[in-house]
Amino acid sequence: MSDAALSIIFVPGIRPKPIVADHQGQLRRCLHAGVIRAGGTDQEASMIAEMLRVVPWSFGFYGEYGDVQKDLPGIERLLAGRDLPEDAVREATALKRQIGGWLYALWDHLPLFAELFATPRMETRLRDVRRYFRNRDGAGLTARREVASELQQAWDKGNRVILIGHSFGSVIAYDTLWELTHEQNNPGIVDLYITMGSPLTLNYMRSRLKGARKRGARRYPHGIREWANLAAIGEVTALDRKLGKCFRRMQKLGLTEAISDNLELVNQFHGPAGLNVHKCYGYIASRVAGSLLLDWYRGQNPGP
Repeated sequence: MSDAALSIIFVPGIRPKPIVADHQGQLRRCLHAGVIRAGGTDQEASMIAEMLRVVPWSFGFYGEYGDVQKDLPGIERLLAGRDLPEDAVREATALKRQIGGWLYALWDHLPLFAELFATPRMETRLRDVRRYFRNRDGAGLTARREVASELQQAWDKGNRVILIGHSFGSVIAYDTLWELTHEQNNPGIVDLYITMGSPLTLNYMRSRLKGARKRGARRYPHGIREWANLAAIGEVTALDRKLGKCFRRMQKLGLTEAISDNLELVNQFHGPAGLNVHKCYGYIASRVAGSLLLDWYRGQNPGP
């Protein structure tokens, strides 16, 4: 199979993102580093990075772009690779960071009560999440249409697809696949669905997904061949839960071949406020993510 027959589609999370060319360019640099860390050659890393396309849904949702400049020092530090993984793990598991996880867990079980103790950052996220699920001003539908458009373009070319959903982007990607399956009867297949720092482990999210009130096979999308879930050590958004357990019915129904979880990824991105184990750049630049993409690429492009 030729390199042109492969596509990697990245759905970013919540909050305004940089202009797509800037965001995509920096993510490609990080992906190149991740593939190299996984043992890939420079040529393989360059080919894989070039396949990545970002779905710029956030501009339609927020009406503004994020500032890539504030991320650049952290990206350069990440790519330089001078930080020790054990230092990131020590900081990520510190007590003050665990408190954030407890707040998310409380919100997941008692959302109205937990909102009384929500931090300003949590309040902003909750407001955006509610806007998406309630489809205010068509915001949710518009976001899903952008993801569907990118997928369809890849399928129309005959490309095999990896779909990556980071943070709330994994929710948008999942909902899009459900709509393609059950509302559009679209036969398109995602060879590998990768979720990173995904809130799909939260009861709150799963109860509001497309198909959540359906039964049997109609509850889930049918176009995911394999699903790999990544959650960094110290990641509060995913609450240390396994998607393989949350969505085990998909496997039992034969809707996907496998759902795997890796909850031991070390995200070493440092932003203006210090270590940020949820940041997309740190996920993409990790050896774990690089290995997934390198193995898939080599599987489609076997050597002599």
